Amino acid sequence: MALEHASGGELPERSTGEDGASVDHDSSSRLEQFGLGVSVSILLGAVVGVAAAASVDAGGLPLIFALGVGFILSPLVGLLFLRRGA
Repeated sequence: MALEHASGGELPERSTGEDGASVDHDSSSRLEQFGLGVSVSILLGAVVGVAAAASVDAGGLPLIFALGVGFILSPLVGLLFLRRGA
């Protein structure tokens, strides 16, 4: 199937959901949704880390901690974005 898509074969048909809206089930759109969730999680961790580092006089430790939490939770947030889009 992946070889067919890569070689320019036919794309999967679009189906309609329960509410009549068009639903696209191809893997690239699902991967984009997952990647968006991962990016949002890491970015949110960075923003929270910068805010915590600015408000607490502990050096860069809050930034590193918040970024670490953002990276650890990023796959879960990506899956939540997939779930929300489905």
